[in-house]
Amino acid sequence: MLPFNPKQTLVTGAFIGEIDLLKASGQFPHLDVMGIGNLEAAIQLSDYLSKNNNIRHIVFFGSCGAYEWSGITIGSFISPNRVYSKEISHALKISKQIPESPEFYEITPDKSLQTAACNAPTTITLIDLKHPPEESWKNLEIENLELFGITKVANKFSVTVTAYLAVTNLVGPNGSNDWAKNWKHLSHSLQNKILFVS
Repeated sequence: MLPFNPKQTLVTGAFIGEIDLLKASGQFPHLDVMGIGNLEAAIQLSDYLSKNNNIRHIVFFGSCGAYEWSGITIGSFISPNRVYSKEISHALKISKQIPESPEFYEITPDKSLQTAACNAPTTITLIDLKHPPEESWKNLEIENLELFGITKVANKFSVTVTAYLAVTNLVGPNGSNDWAKNWKHLSHSLQNKILFVS
C-alpha cells in the first residue's frame, strides 16, 4: 500500500468482507465500511469526514467488473487513476443522464498495480457488452458501484483517494453470479498482498 500516515488515513470498503483482514490486523486506527452503492457510500463518508477532520487520505478496498474491450482479466488487481459515473441506460438512449460536474475525478493510483479508468454507475450493468455502447465509453475499463460517490465527497473535503480493486467478473449478464463466486477469495488475496508489503 502507498505510504500514508495511519492517523490521517481512512481505510474503507463497501462492506466488512472487503476489509475484514485489514481490520483483524489492527494496523489501521481509522477503518470503517461506507455501504454499497454511490449514494450510501457518499452519505456515510460525508458523515465520517464531518466527525473526523484529521482524515487527509482515503484508501478504498473493493471489487469491480471488467468491460470486455479492456482486456483486463478476472483475478487482476487494479488501482484506478480516474473515476466516472456513466449510466448504461443513457448510452443505450433509453434514459437521459443528468450531467456530472466535473465529469470525472482524478485519484492517486498505486502504480505497483495496473491502473485503469473506472466507471461507477448507480446500477449494475446486466447486458452483454462486447464493445463500448458509445464513443464516450471507449476509455472506460472497469465498473465499481461506490467509487464515484467516495471520490465526489472526498473532493468536497479536500481529501485524496487511492483505491485497490479486485476484478471479480466481466461486466454482463453473468457478472453478479461470478462476483458471488469470486469476491471473497480475491478480496482476501488483495488484502493479504497489501498487508504483506505494509
